[in-house]
Amino acid sequence: MLTIDITYKTNRFRMFFMNIIRMIGMNRNFYTISIFFAGEKEEDYDIVFSNLKMLYDFWKLLYSVIFITDFCEIEIKALKKIFSEVNHILCIFYINNNILVKLKFKIKIEYNRENGLASDDNNDEEEFI
Repeated sequence: MLTIDITYKTNRFRMFFMNIIRMIGMNRNFYTISIFFAGEKEEDYDIVFSNLKMLYDFWKLLYSVIFITDFCEIEIKALKKIFSEVNHILCIFYINNNILVKLKFKIKIEYNRENGLASDDNNDEEEFI
């Protein structure tokens, strides 16, 4: 299983930084790749993933069965193009954060309704998609 995490422009060079971490069956993790790259275009992701595939092929390693990423559509598209035979899942951390952001206002209204509190704060309502 490979976990792919990207830090978006938080370093002093304002560049993207990608960590790819391998998790093995003996409950151990190790860094596979740490790389800076200039942009967030599909070609940039193609270069990273094709080089990763070349390393796996060179060392005759089996591809990971599962890739875990955040919800970056360009990253997922490039990943599926280069590693078409592997499974892809979203990281539960990002799913939970997205649910919290999307449902925060609705949860607040429901909480206030159940506890008999008045809801006078309507300006932070978000459209639910």
